[in-house]
Parts: sequence; C-alpha cells; structure tokens
Amino acid sequence: MKINRFYTALLYITLVSSSQAQEQAFSQGSAEKKALQKYETLHPPMDTMPLPKPALNQAFFGARLQRSASLLQTSSRERHNKVSVLIYGQSIVGSAGFTAEITTNLKQQFPDADIEVKNLAIGGFTADHLVRTAVHDLYPAYADLIIFHVYGGERTGELEEIFSNVRRYTTSDVLLMNHHINAAQTKSDENQAKFLLYIASRYGLELADIANEWPQYLEENHLKPTDLLRDGVHPNRNGNWLLGKLVCRHIRYNPLFPSDWYRNVRRYNAVTALDQEQPNAITLSGKDWKIDNAAILSSSKESSLKLSFTGNRVDINWGHPLQIKSTGSLKILLDGKAVKSGNTVYAITRPSTGTGTWWPAIRQISHARPLISEDWKLQIYEISPDSTVFKYRVTGSVTGADGEGISTIPFTSRSGRVVIQPDDIMFSRIRKTFKVATPNGFEVKWSAVPMYQPVYTAILGTDKSREYQTTVLQGISNGPHTLEIIPIGDGPVPIASFEVFEPPLK
Repeated sequence: MKINRFYTALLYITLVSSSQAQEQAFSQGSAEKKALQKYETLHPPMDTMPLPKPALNQAFFGARLQRSASLLQTSSRERHNKVSVLIYGQSIVGSAGFTAEITTNLKQQFPDADIEVKNLAIGGFTADHLVRTAVHDLYPAYADLIIFHVYGGERTGELEEIFSNVRRYTTSDVLLMNHHINAAQTKSDENQAKFLLYIASRYGLELADIANEWPQYLEENHLKPTDLLRDGVHPNRNGNWLLGKLVCRHIRYNPLFPSDWYRNVRRYNAVTALDQEQPNAITLSGKDWKIDNAAILSSSKESSLKLSFTGNRVDINWGHPLQIKSTGSLKILLDGKAVKSGNTVYAITRPSTGTGTWWPAIRQISHARPLISEDWKLQIYEISPDSTVFKYRVTGSVTGADGEGISTIPFTSRSGRVVIQPDDIMFSRIRKTFKVATPNGFEVKWSAVPMYQPVYTAILGTDKSREYQTTVLQGISNGPHTLEIIPIGDGPVPIASFEVFEPPLK
C-alpha cells in the first residue's frame, strides 16, 4: 500500500516557513533546515513509501494511553475534545519534520478533535541535561499526551527521575520511543531496549518499539539504514515519515483494556450542588444561583461556590448558558486565602539561549523563597576567553539588583528568588560544542510566571460542540484543598463543571 506525500510535505513547509520569523540567526530550526536542504540536494526524498506492516503485538497498542486516546477517539462533530500533545527529548524528535508527521497523522486519525501539538525538544540534550530543563517546560506544560525520546540516563538514573517526576507532578499520558538503528548499526542495542521496557513498565508508559520495528521495516522493503537518515543518526524526510507512522499507530483507544484514568482526572458537575439530599464536593452559599442549560450561574457578590478536592490542578468548564448575553468576573480563594506568592503556583520559564546556539544558557534556575511575577536577567560583566571563568549580576524587574555570582560557587540571590548551580551554566559547554565564546555583557533572561490569575473573566460558550475551559490553579501541592469561587458582581458567572487533576505519585 502506498501513501501520497504531498500533504505532509506541504505541512512541513508551512511549519518551517511560519517559524522563520521567530528563528534566531543560529537556531535549532535553522540548523536542521540547512542540514536537510544540503542532504536533499544529493538525495531527493522518495515520493511514496510502503506503510509498515502491523506489529505482532499491535492488539495491545494504546493500552497505556487511555485518557488522551479516549479524548481523541470520542471527538465528533457534536463534541470536539481539546487534546494537548507535547513532544519532548532531543534532536531525533526535535525537528520540524517529525512535528509535521505527528501533526498530520493525528489530524488524519482524529479529524474532529481540537489537537494542539507543541515541540519543546532540545537537540543535543541527553537525559542528564533534560532532567534539569524539564522543571521549566515538561512539568509546567502539563500536556494530555507526551511523546518522548532521549538518549542516555539509563545507568546514572536521570531517565527514571524524569518519569518519576512526570508521575509526581502531572497526570499526562506518556508515549516513550526507544531508539532506531543508526548508520553504524545492524541491529538495536538490546540492553538499552530492555531498560526502556523496564521504565515503561514501572511508570505505566506506552512504549513504541522503534528499536525492533525500524530494522524490520528496512529488511522488508530492501532498504539500507542510510536510506532513512540524513547523516549517521538523524532521520531524513522519509525517516521522519516512518517514525510518525510507527509512533501514531499507538495513539488509539483500545477497548480491550480497562480505563481507570478517572482515578486521576475527575469531573464534578456543578448542578449537583443544588441536590441537598446527596453528599457533594461542591457547596453553594447565597440565594442567587440559578440553572441555565446544565450550568449554574450567579452574579451576586454575596454568593460563593466551594469545591473540596484532592489534586494539584483545577480546570473550570464554563458551559453553554442560553439566558445570558455576556459574562462577569470572579475571584478565587485557595484553602480560604487569596492565591499569592506564598503558594507554590509559580513556574520559571526556560532561560534564554546561549550565544550561537539553541541550547539554554542555563539549564535550571530554582528558588529558595516564594516567587512573585517578574522578569529576570543575568548579565556577564567579566569572562575568560574560553568561557570557563566569569562573574555576573542578577536583576529582577520588581526585586531590582539581587546580587552577584561567580562561575565556581553556587549562587543564591539576596531575595532568595534565584538559585543557580555552577554546573547548570552552559557557557563552557557551548564554547566546546559550538565553538562560540560567550561575550562580556551577555545577558540571560527568564521569567517567574503565575499559574493562576487573581481575577478570571468567565467565558461565554457560543459553540455547543466545544468545551470552554480555563485552568484556574496549577502547581499547588498534590493534596486535599478547597477552592472557593466568588463573583465580583460585574455580570453572571456560569460554571458547568470542574475537572480536577491528581497525579498518581505523592
């Protein structure tokens, strides 16, 4: 069976073109594009390729993707479920070509789902690096589905730490890819494959067995490893097509296996709070609450709604009220108090890239005291030619000048809002890998961003085929809490339901 490559190629061109305006002079996207163009000048891609044959154990595919696959599979013209997909790892999955293949396959398989695909992979970052950056992008992203591939970290523990943290901080489904064979291999590394199988089994991850299926495809179709690679290891356009097919056939609802994701992601319908005869996680105060098309609403400052829950994230579904033309705003309380810096509801964004690279200049920035919303910068004011010895100043947009550090000593700012370990600063590694020295005066930027807002404006759901959801809390401690909703009084606040996320590990 053959497949037309035109649609995927067009999507790939669109993705690359749309990202050009945001690319730096030397970025991961531009480096990949340049390498691919150089390769395809001598090796034009094949227009068609045979679809891979069904795997022997394909009946088990999707068994560990029950929530994301259910949302995708049950989407219809009457109900467009929103599903977020995060691609994470290093360069094998970090390319625009791979992103395009995943996006194409998912949209073809599930045309009625609202699918958002984001790629935060960092080329050249093995597991020992990603375990540091994951705190800035993998866990705060809190995607419905994570597609993951990385090299390394098996013997030294970083790989297991990443997935332990995924299970501790999120409820995400995870599709883990093992390794395809490179140009120097005739078969996959058996020890690596066994360890990834162990990780997948221990943490309930879906495993795409690329290590066995890739060489099998080569043999069945009389191809050499180099036919699907643009260099010794990175897939070319046809290799990315094959990866997309082998990965996405795992993303399916499998009715042969019980679905128990309701234990970790629970929905509470707000109208049940009006049933006084049944115990309920939702309680109402005030007399202004009304039912409007399966949602309850109030505009009175004297009214409130309380939700008792266990978890670290809460989404509100605003519903589709019929009797109102506009909505009002609300404030929230967590455990009886206004949500503020004292709560662990802030995330630190990934630090900006180093000079001449797409790598972040600092792998991880942490804090010793509560954060506030602000932008930060680290500025080099003295540095050696080889970028190994340097001094810097740290300044916050609200905090102001917050201390100075040197390359060899752990740094904690005066406010405690910035903590940097010497090994996380990447200047010397960038100099060694990319042959680019960090100049004096160079700045690294990041932000502390709240995972909540003091005030939310309710959304008026006009399209009945879609849910209008807002994440109002994320990153709080994974335990019992009370969320209180209080209308401000500037208009009706409709609430259809709450969705509460409780990660399985404490």
